[in-house]
Amino acid sequence: MSPLPTPHANWSPEHTAAAAAEIIQPAAVSALLEETATVSAGDLRDILFGAARGRGLSLPQAATLLQVTDAAARERITTTAQQVHEHTFARRVRLSEPVCPTNRCVNDCLYCPLRRSNTQLRRRTTAARDLQREVIPLLDEGYRHLTLVFGDSRIGPQYVRDVVDAVYALRSRTGRVQRVDLNLNASAPDELAVLAEVERLGTYHLYQETYDPETYARMHPDGPKANYAWRLTSHDRACQAGLRDLGLGVLLGLHDLRFDVLALLTHAHYLLATYRPGALTVSYPRLIATPGAPGSTETQWLVNDDDFAFVVAVTRLALPLTDIILNTPAPAEVRRALYAIGISHVSVGSASYPGVYSADGAPEGAGRLTIGRPRNLETLVYRMSEVGFVPDFHAGASDLDPAAAGDDPQAARQALDRKAANSLLALKEYLMDYASEDTQTIAAGVIQDELARLSKKVRDQTLERMEETEAGFRGQRL
Repeated sequence: MSPLPTPHANWSPEHTAAAAAEIIQPAAVSALLEETATVSAGDLRDILFGAARGRGLSLPQAATLLQVTDAAARERITTTAQQVHEHTFARRVRLSEPVCPTNRCVNDCLYCPLRRSNTQLRRRTTAARDLQREVIPLLDEGYRHLTLVFGDSRIGPQYVRDVVDAVYALRSRTGRVQRVDLNLNASAPDELAVLAEVERLGTYHLYQETYDPETYARMHPDGPKANYAWRLTSHDRACQAGLRDLGLGVLLGLHDLRFDVLALLTHAHYLLATYRPGALTVSYPRLIATPGAPGSTETQWLVNDDDFAFVVAVTRLALPLTDIILNTPAPAEVRRALYAIGISHVSVGSASYPGVYSADGAPEGAGRLTIGRPRNLETLVYRMSEVGFVPDFHAGASDLDPAAAGDDPQAARQALDRKAANSLLALKEYLMDYASEDTQTIAAGVIQDELARLSKKVRDQTLERMEETEAGFRGQRL
């Protein structure tokens, strides 16, 4: 294992370029895809045999699976992914909501309506107190896990820290925000050090968008984001600053998905080996045609629902303990399949502009960036429960890493049982405080089914705490 870099590494252009080359070499990714373009039935069987036991995939194995086109072989891969996902996440789907404090951005990304050149956009930066007014309706609906989405506004880390602190300080009815994630631009070490001082800060999400340097340069013609190597090394600087939970992602549709997904897995392997982060997430947003974003209308690499589901399945096999986030739309039947084969986290929100939840924002500030139809939280809870999935409202940082038990099978089972129990306790609280009678009834069946799957010791402890929840206590956890 490589030694951890020193916190004061010199991030000169030369050092940044060298660090980026250590993370990934695009030519090597392309070469690996060429070397693994075909797979025999025996090789596929061997790969799936190991993957089914939760061992993950090597990069050559992942490259091999990503290029499978035979329908029957893809079905075997997807079935194996479903088995692995069931073992680790057991039908739990974490729910979070995006909040956009500002739509100002100095970059000019061709696929994004928030791009600097879109002069039709009404720009706004929300003060911390006004952001609290926007978050209260979300608390009153039952949300406990938020992601603050920032453009590259150059407003500084202190503003980010202030709004995170403001969100954590809120109380409404019986609710408070348990976890705040950040979707933030590439930052310098001193800026990240300010954020690392925030107590209970959640995941630092930053997407490379595409790992292909030529496509990246074409899609990012101007602004700080145009620096491929600086963005690629963002997670290194975050780890050096003390941030422990990391989020990776690519925008499917910008380039060949096989290349970008394999490159992302390469990046994930590097981060896991080098920094041992507390938790890792993967996001696969898909390119959506949007007015004001000329790059969003390109169709060469668009990803259909079947290929998207297959990418999720391969990723689940490659990274069996990693949260995979769904944050762009899919039809209801596709979402249900995704929950079963690999998606463990849904970003529920559909609109992204300052003031959208408090009804005092200008829709013109979204640049028509509306991701699908608005989804009421209770409607989503009902529909997920109806098909046997557990809406997961427990966002405690200590519960994010199923690998915490190490290699001890009994300890691993106990850790998974505690995770499942905490999800059920959080769901019970949500149902009592926010849900209608119909939703309580349909979700109660899911809770009973999941309780039956727990070990007797954990089930008894969970039932005791549920009785306390029914008596009015909140925050009961194992």
